[in-house]
Amino acid sequence: MNNDISHASLMLETAIGQSVDDGPRKPGRPKGGRSEQTRERILDAAEHLFADRGYDGTSIRDVAAKAGLQLHSIGYHFGPKESLFDTVVGRRAEIMTRLRSDALNASRQKAGAQTIPVCDLIRSYVGPFIKSASHGNEGWRNYAALMGRLANSSLGTEIIAKHYDETARDYIAELKRSLSGADPEDVVEGFSAMVAAMLGICAATGRPERLSGRAAPRTPESSFETLVRFHTAGFLALAMP
Repeated sequence: MNNDISHASLMLETAIGQSVDDGPRKPGRPKGGRSEQTRERILDAAEHLFADRGYDGTSIRDVAAKAGLQLHSIGYHFGPKESLFDTVVGRRAEIMTRLRSDALNASRQKAGAQTIPVCDLIRSYVGPFIKSASHGNEGWRNYAALMGRLANSSLGTEIIAKHYDETARDYIAELKRSLSGADPEDVVEGFSAMVAAMLGICAATGRPERLSGRAAPRTPESSFETLVRFHTAGFLALAMP
């Protein structure tokens, strides 16, 4: 694992070991004490339910019951279900975006006037997410499952765009520079395929084990290295005449 992704991994280990309490807040809401603890209980409960049942399959009443709170508490802290869902996605997206941006900046500094190696770009973007899903707490695993659901829904397109597109465009721009001979649209398609593979690894459905006949699943790190090799070759092929 190169220095860039190692740096991102170190930051992630710190982030996932702490309470995620720096997400968006309603203006004027108290930030400390029991109010903040209540917010986190609600967000954790909602995250689990949205990941397990999806957006449409989860009601505010369900969230209140799982959090052990009165129904009105959800609305008081987050407003309607749409706002709650947005905050659930946004609180960890903020951390993931920071990790990816820091890793990209480190890669830019390392490359200097040269283009960034494609494998470094893949590692810097995909690595933090896979590490969070495989080594983080239950909340990060629920979040990975939730993002897998979002990627295949119309609702997901809008909310992923809101929280993730800016950083994704930064990476795509660097990929286009590193693959100067490739059709820009092909690079975007390749990036989308890479993200789908990332989410597939984190879903841990067991299908690769069934297809290969393995008794035990591969480690996320092994799957990650396969993803890096495969998509590096795929991106480089896009630039071939």
